[in-house]
Amino acid sequence: MIYTVQQWYTPAEVAVHNTATDCWVSLNGKVRNLTPWLEQQFKLCRCIKSCSCPINNWYCRDECVEYCPCFKRGFLYCDAKRLAMTILAYAGKDVSHWFKGDEWVKYTHPIVGSTIPFYQYGHGNREPVVPSTKWRPLCKCGPWWLDESNVVGKVTAKTRPIRITNTLIGTSTTLEVCSEETLYQIMMRYLPHNSHMLSYTWRYLDKPLKYNLTLEENGVPDEREIFNDLALPENLHIPDLLLYYNDDLTEDPPKECYCEHQDCVTGHPEDCHNVHIEDA
Repeated sequence: MIYTVQQWYTPAEVAVHNTATDCWVSLNGKVRNLTPWLEQQFKLCRCIKSCSCPINNWYCRDECVEYCPCFKRGFLYCDAKRLAMTILAYAGKDVSHWFKGDEWVKYTHPIVGSTIPFYQYGHGNREPVVPSTKWRPLCKCGPWWLDESNVVGKVTAKTRPIRITNTLIGTSTTLEVCSEETLYQIMMRYLPHNSHMLSYTWRYLDKPLKYNLTLEENGVPDEREIFNDLALPENLHIPDLLLYYNDDLTEDPPKECYCEHQDCVTGHPEDCHNVHIEDA
């Protein structure tokens, strides 16, 4: 069995990454890990420091502290960290409404009358049309919303529930999966509940399922919209996938190889690359 890296994420999975040391956001269908970017932003402070000594001397006392003038101006943090604090406030959420495509949404400036990006939630990477002492350029790494190195996956457009029943031991597990995921990717989600899945035959309504197709392509419908039209609960019926044990006396290999290529699923292991579990 080849263990694949997760490619699709539900909004609930993104929402749990909502701290300064673990910050994810979703933007235009992509999930971005901004934790390294935040670490760099929190180090920014180009302000001229002021001394806390009551009298200016050639030397400072041991208890002297250098502080940023932004605190005297009423900021709770250095103004250079304004965008980072805004991103942290929206950690785990979707920020697609900030942008139109790859650019920020625009508005007509009330002073100059030109159409400029609307930086409501912090400064951008371009100098404003009206000079401002609060503007500071971003880091040399470039805009975070165009950096492909922080993309960890895609956010699903629609989630759906699915029930998986092991007919050998009679246990059922209900999962929230992405509608774009193939059956093999759903098997990766079910892996903590059954680590020997390839020794089972997956069936729905007595029909075998194909691993490289989605649930919809395998003939497993999502009937929640029909239930809503009939004023019935969405969870009135959840499709149930049945697992039948093959008794093939095999064992799964150790989890030492993760692969991002779906071709591995169809029997092309030469496209697979070894990645340690802690790096995946």
